[in-house]
Amino acid sequence: MKAFFDSSIKQEVSRCLLCYDPPCSKACPAQHKPDRILRSLFFDNPDGAVRWLDAGDMERTCPQGCNGARYCQNACVRRKIDRPVDIQMIREFVEKLKDDE
Repeated sequence: MKAFFDSSIKQEVSRCLLCYDPPCSKACPAQHKPDRILRSLFFDNPDGAVRWLDAGDMERTCPQGCNGARYCQNACVRRKIDRPVDIQMIREFVEKLKDDE
């Protein structure tokens, strides 16, 4: 897979604190694992990020799961420092990666 990381995505992913017990995943009402996608991209593994997107069927169920409430983002520990990681933007980026396959 040819992956293109623009600077805004790379910068946003690098803001993730890689929590040991990630609250973003705990907060998801659909039991998705956004931390796995973030970790994959953090370590330059876009194929892994796409697999995690597919594993939870996030592309289809994520927007419906919380009706835009962004529970994962609101639970992000980074919020205590400045602002939460923009998980929705990152998920949309991974969806585009998948479409480019």
